[in-house]
Amino acid sequence: MKLVALTLSLLLTLCAGVSLGADASICNPGSTVNYFPNGQLKSCVLKDFFTVNGVVCNHFAEIEFYELGMLRSCVTSAFFNYGGIVCNEQGNISFYQSGQLDSCILGRRTEVDGKTCVDHEAISLFENGRLKSCGTPR
Repeated sequence: MKLVALTLSLLLTLCAGVSLGADASICNPGSTVNYFPNGQLKSCVLKDFFTVNGVVCNHFAEIEFYELGMLRSCVTSAFFNYGGIVCNEQGNISFYQSGQLDSCILGRRTEVDGKTCVDHEAISLFENGRLKSCGTPR
């Protein structure tokens, strides 16, 4: 029984960040819908709020996916917490194909790698999580 529970929790942990991809039913009727050659949804304008990988993407805004279905970018509808970094609501957010945060608009002042980054400015990270750039205090 313990082995079954351990196997299930390991499987859930491994699959937690994986999105199976979305289909065109999430897109606003009449908007341009783009697909990858394999038929997977690449981008469109959302008709409703859409949650993917913990991010609530805003309706009537563009969403973009990687070919394997992971979120590439969207406009957030709500604040998004990423390991101490709070991305602002109604701001652009983007991710690397690995699922690591690439960039967003900060929702509050924060310190990353010893540097102070101001709120309502863009922050950009390398895929390893180190700071690439951010708005600094004046």
